[in-house]
Amino acid sequence: MTPPRRILLLHFGQLGDAVLALPAARALRQHFPQAALTVLAARGPHAVFQMAGFSPLLAADRVRWKHHPAAAALEIPRLLFHLRRRRFDLSVDLHSYKETNWLAFLAGIPERVAMLRPTRSVPSLINRQPPPDDPHAPLLARYCQVLAPLGIEVADRVPYLDPPPARLPDLPPGPILGICPGAGHPGRRWPADRFAQLIAPFSPAAHVLVFAGPEETAAQLAPLASLPRVHIWRGLSLSELAAALQLCRVVVSNPTGPAHLAAAVGARVLVLGEIPAFDPVPRPPGQVAVVRAHGAVANLTVAAAAPALDQLWQA
Repeated sequence: MTPPRRILLLHFGQLGDAVLALPAARALRQHFPQAALTVLAARGPHAVFQMAGFSPLLAADRVRWKHHPAAAALEIPRLLFHLRRRRFDLSVDLHSYKETNWLAFLAGIPERVAMLRPTRSVPSLINRQPPPDDPHAPLLARYCQVLAPLGIEVADRVPYLDPPPARLPDLPPGPILGICPGAGHPGRRWPADRFAQLIAPFSPAAHVLVFAGPEETAAQLAPLASLPRVHIWRGLSLSELAAALQLCRVVVSNPTGPAHLAAAVGARVLVLGEIPAFDPVPRPPGQVAVVRAHGAVANLTVAAAAPALDQLWQA
């Protein structure tokens, strides 16, 4: 194919997905260094690409579109008009939803590459098709496979981020243990009282930072808040969260986006994980440990997680 002059990279996945997409996104940019690359990502996770230095960057509020059809009816045509004006030669849709396949097609982009997801894609709209997607393979490898029709082999498959300096609350000197107790899906949330039991031996000597999201109420976090030297931080931007996670000696997280963010900034991470395909990717070997849940994360016991945390803390 003729080298493209303008490329649209689409990624409407969630926070952890965006982190895992970074190796493929960087490989695409390196393979076409003369092309103008624009990223269109889901609002919120778009900040991952921003921290990684991708510009220009467009954010689409996919969640808002789902819940407010009237807003979608106004904003999607406006976005399409903007994309058509840019006259992109190539679109690369890493996460691949039916709506993003249609978006690239209706934007008039002649060359369209996208993941061939079994139930989420529209194959007839993808005219440069990669091999069929394996939904059980590691997600990072699936993203890299999308680039195969372009002749791109992704050599560096480690996501990494260097967050900008952030103004964070001051803490007295001492090691920091980070806790990410939230998750978008209830089945991925370890109970707060078990987090409290797990970190109780550490809280007298270490600062414990609990990174709370909108889904965690004060009542739910009460078992953690009752421990000494526990600080509950809310309302951080994504770049502030990344900078705070980078300060932690170890981060303990449910299998959700902050676990991937912590691994990408170089923190040691203990994940209370479910599915191996979505595990965070370590920067150095041994940086990420996973205690595997069978079924819901709530099935995990404190006794199963404690040895892994001790090993990471002492590493």
